[in-house]
Amino acid sequence: MKSLYATLVNARKSPVQCHRVFSVVVGGSLGERLRPKWRSNVLEKTAPSQYIEYSTTGYDKSSVSNEEVSKFSDMASTWWDSAKNPLIGMNPVRVSFIVDTLRSQGRLREFSEDLSGAGVVHSPLEGLRALDVGCGGGLLSESLARLGADVTAIDPSEDVAAAAREHSRHDFRTRGINYRGGVSVESLALEVTDEDNEHRFDVVCMLEVIEHATDQRSLLEGASWLLKRPTPDGGQGGMLFLSTVNRTAKSYAVTIVGAEHILRMLPVGTHTWEKYVSPNEADIMVSELGLATVDVSGMVVKPPFLDMRWKLDRDDTDINWIGAYSFERSSSKS
Repeated sequence: MKSLYATLVNARKSPVQCHRVFSVVVGGSLGERLRPKWRSNVLEKTAPSQYIEYSTTGYDKSSVSNEEVSKFSDMASTWWDSAKNPLIGMNPVRVSFIVDTLRSQGRLREFSEDLSGAGVVHSPLEGLRALDVGCGGGLLSESLARLGADVTAIDPSEDVAAAAREHSRHDFRTRGINYRGGVSVESLALEVTDEDNEHRFDVVCMLEVIEHATDQRSLLEGASWLLKRPTPDGGQGGMLFLSTVNRTAKSYAVTIVGAEHILRMLPVGTHTWEKYVSPNEADIMVSELGLATVDVSGMVVKPPFLDMRWKLDRDDTDINWIGAYSFERSSSKS
């Protein structure tokens, strides 16, 4: 095992070596794992200027795992318990990355007037439609809503979505979140037609979700379909935010051995190391959908670690990382 870890660490420096090691450890080739498995219902890109197109009939593919749904449904009642959910400590840095990236791309309205006459309210996401895919108990959904976004939140677990809806009722700023339980990103994508840009989203977030999907490509295709397209009049289109865990020896030691088996911060079996995704692999998958990487940063726990305070670190994506992706202007349909 030690020699395997050493090989994995050294392999990070070489994409070719990473591919070889991945093939040995996981089985099969990376190319096979990234290749679409549902071509009969999706017309793939045939040129850089075209998007993936969904068929409106005969589509029954889903990236949802029933086992994962059951696992997270059992966590519904403790989702907002900081002692049992490390995502609570991580959430502020995820939100900070989202807001700062949108601001750097000129997509935010910084302030809005307080109609009560009490002054100015900081609502940088006002006017933006945001989708939280795999919303869980609503950590991210509530944050986006408090910052002014019009939020739709979906989760394949009815129980988790119901718990999120109940929690959101305690704050007038979050009561308007549109929670939809039992809904996958693929099924939501079928509600949007090719020319329907109005009902697409300015922001689509898939945070700590892709590592639990049975078909990562399917998940990303559904999410990209729901992003607003760039428009001929200068509209930038939507932005996808993805956060997950890198597949490294370090991430195995920390997230599975440490967090699950030793510290018991998470139930054993919460994560599957083989499903972790590196920034490079994510870049390959999204580029096939006409998306380009805007920014990537690591998310690390600050010393002394036990209080689970997080910070962004662009030089350390060995474990948790977050990325932003948008459509390339050249890929816009006329």
